This record gives sequence, C-alpha cells and structure tokens, in this order.
Amino acid sequence: MLTELHLKNYILIPELRLDFKPGMTVLTGETGAGKSIIVGALNLVFGKASANQIAFDPTKDVYVEITFTIPKEYYEIHSYLNEAGIDTGDNELIVAREFAVSGKTTSYLNGRKTGTTALKELHDLLIDFHHQRDQQSLLNPGFQLDLLDKFGTLMPLRAAFQLRFNELKHKLATLKALQEAENNNQQLIELYRFQLDELQAAVLVSGDDQSLEQEFELLSHSEEIIILASELYATFYEQENSLYDVLTGAQAQLGKYAEMSSLISEINTKLEAGIENVQDASTLLRTVKERIASDPERLAEIRQRLDLLNGLKGKYKCNSIEDLIAYKYKIEQVVQSQENNQAEIQALTEQIGIEFEGLVIAANELSSKRLIAAAKLAKDILANLQQLSIPHPQLEIQIDKKAEGKIVLSDISRFFADTGQDTIEIRFSANPDSPVLPLKSVVSGGELSRILLAAKQALTQVLPPRTIILDEIDVGIGGKTAGALADFIHGLAKNHQVICITHLAKIAAAADNHISIDKKIVHGATVIEVESLDTGRRINEIARMLSGHITELSVQHAKELLNDIER
Repeated sequence: MLTELHLKNYILIPELRLDFKPGMTVLTGETGAGKSIIVGALNLVFGKASANQIAFDPTKDVYVEITFTIPKEYYEIHSYLNEAGIDTGDNELIVAREFAVSGKTTSYLNGRKTGTTALKELHDLLIDFHHQRDQQSLLNPGFQLDLLDKFGTLMPLRAAFQLRFNELKHKLATLKALQEAENNNQQLIELYRFQLDELQAAVLVSGDDQSLEQEFELLSHSEEIIILASELYATFYEQENSLYDVLTGAQAQLGKYAEMSSLISEINTKLEAGIENVQDASTLLRTVKERIASDPERLAEIRQRLDLLNGLKGKYKCNSIEDLIAYKYKIEQVVQSQENNQAEIQALTEQIGIEFEGLVIAANELSSKRLIAAAKLAKDILANLQQLSIPHPQLEIQIDKKAEGKIVLSDISRFFADTGQDTIEIRFSANPDSPVLPLKSVVSGGELSRILLAAKQALTQVLPPRTIILDEIDVGIGGKTAGALADFIHGLAKNHQVICITHLAKIAAAADNHISIDKKIVHGATVIEVESLDTGRRINEIARMLSGHITELSVQHAKELLNDIER
C-alpha cells in the first residue's frame, strides 16, 4: 500500500508531504489544477515518465520519494527485493529519485542506489495504472492474451513454454548452420576422403624414400660390385704375390731388425696391423657376393615403390615423405571434424525431435487451460459489466489454435510463438439481440472503458493486492452510469488501495478519503496546494463539482449525495 508521497522542487510544488490511506482515495480539483502532476510523480519515481523540465526552481535539485508498506504475505515483492539485496525487515519500501541540476539522476531503494530497470520491474508489482487512453490497448490481441493468462494464473506456464520454445529455436538455428556448413564443404570433404584413402594405402613411413633410394643404387650396381670384390680379393689375398704375401714378407724381413731400432719396430708394428686389416677386408670381400646378390625382382619392387612415393610428392607438392605425412594428418583432421559434425547433426536432430514433441504437449496444455480460464473470465466480466450499467451484455473470449491436428517440425514458425499456439479475440455485444463481434467493430469508448475496468476487477480476484490508480476513466460518463461506476470502484477498493482522479461528484462522494488539488499564486509564483479534506471541506468540494460553484443548493445536494452513499 502507498503510504506517503514526498516531493521537493517538483514542477509547481516547492515541497509536499502527502499521506495516503487504505481504501478508495479520490483526487479532485478544477481542470488544470495539477491532479496529473501528482500521478505523474508516481510514474516518474519509477522511471516511467519523462524527467524534462520538472524543476520548480531550475537552480535546485529535484527530489521525488514514495513510501510503501508491504506485508510479509506479499511474497512476490519480497522475493524480488531480496534477490536485489534490498532489506525490507520492517516491511517498508522507500523508492526515491534525485534529479541534480547537473543533469545526473540517482535512484534509490531503501537508501540503496539502484538502476532504472529494477524500478520499472518493481512498478509493475506495486502499481496498476489505468488511464482512459489505456482502453485502446484492450483492442490489441496481445493485451487480451496477457489479460487471460494473468487471470488464469498461466504466466508461469507460459514463461516455461517460452523458455522451451526459444531454446528449440536456438537449436534449430544451430542445426541449420551445421547442415549448411556440411553442404558447403561436401565437395572438398569428398576430395579429402579420396586423398586420405590414397595416402593411407601408401603406408607412409618417415625416411622410407631415402633408404629405398640407397638400396636401389646398391642393387643397380650389384654385378659391378661383385666383380670388383672378387678382383680385390684375389689382389689382396688369393693370387701369387698378393698384397697379403707382400706385407707378411716385408714384416718378416724387417722383424729381424726390430730390436735394433725403435723406428723399425714401429714400422713392423704398423705392418702387422696392416696385415690384420688386409685379412679382415679379404674376409669381407669374399662375402660380398653372398650379401649383395643381384635381385632383379627386388630392384623392380623398389623402383615401383619409389615411383609411387615420388608421384605422391609431385601430386601433393611435397618435398619429402615427412611433408606427405604432415599433409595426410591435416586432411585427416578436417575429415574427422566433418565426421564429428555429422554425428553432432544426427544427435542434435534426434534431440530436437524429442524437444519438439515436448513443446507440442506443453502448447496443448496451455491451450486447454486457457479455454477453462476464458470461460470463467468471460463470466466474471459479464457480471461486472452488469454492475457498470450495461444490463444485458454478451461477451465471448474466442481462442483459436493456429493449427488443428498433428503439426510437424517444419511448421513451428507458422503455428507457434513464444506465447504458445493460440490466437485470442474478445467478442462483444451490448444488446441481447445483436450478434457478438470483435470489440473494435462494435464497442463505444464508454463501453470499452467499462469492459477494461470490468476485466481488471476480475484480475484483482487472482492477483496480490496492489495500488490501483484510475486516471480520469470517468470521462464521458454521467447519470446512472456514474453512480454504478462509483459503487464499482468502491467495491474494488475493498481488496486493493485505489487512487482515483475524477471530475464526477458521485465518484468523489463514494471515496473513503478525499484529496483536493488547487492552483494558486503565492508571492507572485504559481504553486499547487494539496489538502486532505475533512467532512466540512469535502462537502464544499463536492458542491463545487456538482454545479461549478459553492451555493446553498449545491451544498444541500452534496450533503444528500454523501448521505445516500453512507446509507
């Protein structure tokens, strides 16, 4: 409940502290007296109104503050504030905004700085603002759907559907991107797969080309090497006067003198080592023919292998087998990535199918509950309209599913929105013998205002109590309808705090609290004076509202009106 409004240096108000009480409060005054300034301050403090040219004295800061009492049972508001880190231990909430001359604006919740976004969200939890021009929103199908879902307490279910719907749309977008990437790369991937098969079949081994080339050279000269080895073996060891014979003869001759000279001894030692080396070399030369045999088949095999490797190096513009192996690894990673992409597409496709089935179930559940809520809301609105001097109204809330029967995934954008699968249309007739038609086709301004008020009254039965502000919703209403509207608003105030700006005496007389607003000249400056009226001054204000002047007759009429209301 709103308990106090505090203004400093705001438009035509140097300073004001205004207390508000439970029940129905009316704000009255001459046209242009400044009633909208008071209501505007309530919107301004929540960041819902423009802050241009709001200073009474442009050289001073502007301060706007409102105080609410929030009982513990208002769980939704306390939960919101707790999440924002705002302490409401004494169940009091102070919302304030300060507008500095420098242009800087600072917002506060219980003395703690906060952002405008948080204030706007809090506004919708605390205040329901109803202006005459708001009635046009009732012609909007989206507003009608919001009205129905709030009445049916379906907003949590709708929010859950919206979350699932948006997640599914995100996954569909991801799937589309993956599929497009696969389609775009398909030709390249097929080429890479062919190349990979070719390179894998080659069984590439690092350094293989160098060792094969060495073996090829050896086998190519094997016959020459065998002949040469045979000749050298004969020269070194086998023939008469072989190198072995020469060396052993020399060693034998010099050996006789080895003890006589260290030089000869050294020479003799080296000859001995040479003889051993010649023997070893001769032994190896004798095995050359066995170990390096001419093998035309192996030579052809090596030539074929080298041709394959050199062909691959030329084809893939590589200088070595190592380069071929590196290229093979590179395309292997690309192909593996594509295979992973295909697996991801398959898994995502299956997941989307499952989630779509769940979404359809959730949409059908929401539709079913809307049908039930629509019947009850229509019944409540009709009852309220009868109280508002439309004696024989007809009203239907028509809900149409965008698709009947089974729908497929490709139809999701056609038949689903984040609010579900339903379109809604409120149809009305003020007369019992006329067909019901869409509101925009048949309703008058006064009827539309009353339908909206009747709908909001129905909402108040399911929503937590809040402060309801009715800003001149009585324009164009008079006579018997004005009395019915006064009774209706007073009934609304039994469960909610209602602040009503009105020009109708019957509505003012029905109020529990009466505040008058007047514009005066004080010390050469235009200011607004705001007063909470006692019974005597209230009679005079209602008298003024009845006739435009306070006369003996209008005062008597005001007293009779108040007595009638009291009775």
